[in-house]
Amino acid sequence: MHRGARRAPIFKLPDDCYGFLSLLEEMVDRFGLEIHAYSLMPNHYHLLIRSVMGNLSKGMQFMNGTYTIWLNKRHRWDGPVFRGRYKSQLVEDEEYLRYLIAYIHLNPLEARLVRRLSDEAWTSHRAYLGKDQTPSWLVTKEFLRIFGGRKKMHEFILSVRRKAIQYPDDFNEETGLFIRRGIKRDAPFSTSNKKRLQSSHHRLRDAEDVLTDVLKICGSSLKYLKQVQMGFRANPERRFAIWALNRSSNLSQREIAKQLDVSYHQVTRLLGRMRANKPLEPVRSWIKMWIEREK
Repeated sequence: MHRGARRAPIFKLPDDCYGFLSLLEEMVDRFGLEIHAYSLMPNHYHLLIRSVMGNLSKGMQFMNGTYTIWLNKRHRWDGPVFRGRYKSQLVEDEEYLRYLIAYIHLNPLEARLVRRLSDEAWTSHRAYLGKDQTPSWLVTKEFLRIFGGRKKMHEFILSVRRKAIQYPDDFNEETGLFIRRGIKRDAPFSTSNKKRLQSSHHRLRDAEDVLTDVLKICGSSLKYLKQVQMGFRANPERRFAIWALNRSSNLSQREIAKQLDVSYHQVTRLLGRMRANKPLEPVRSWIKMWIEREK
């Protein structure tokens, strides 16, 4: 949870929210974090994050710093956007997590920004209900399992709103933090997929080393990777290079775009398509080779 400096707005226009969510996707890709819920309010935001690799602070530093620079440039502001350091808490108890996601999704309703819980708002609730497309970076399976489905989740949150279900006594309804119970400070709330995340997010290598391996696998040159080609199937070598740099290098998606002389939007669109659908040949075979070499 983080508030704007002097309680000033940090989301002034809808495009500010779109920009924040775009950076959120980049943070997920770069640091291997999982976003399970979010709520963007005019002067603060809430995120429910799983950080099994212990790098939450690095991810949040990137997120808040990059958004500050972007927002100041966009609105011609100057100075800090956020008030001090973000507030965070580790929670593993599933019962407490139910209250936490209810609190996050109820933010706009409690602030009277919407009339109904299911109304359009800058939260992840409608994605959980299946009313909005679920972003590729939003993980919903964990909480749908905890609640036993979309309908039960929605009904639970409505019951909290109507006071039929009360927040625990040690829950701070202003910050969404627990005073003491349900908290473990030595681990994230679930480590069931720690091995999977560690094996699928290798960002310890320099970009030059990654590109060298890319060129060896696909038998191409750096000059060819940067050639402008049109069409969905064009330049598979460059598509593979973007995938490999995103997976295994220390570059952000914006830095990958600069490295290969393409636009940032080309990089994000390509990675989005590759997450949604299996890559075409020969990229699919190259990716398989890459993953085998990492084992």
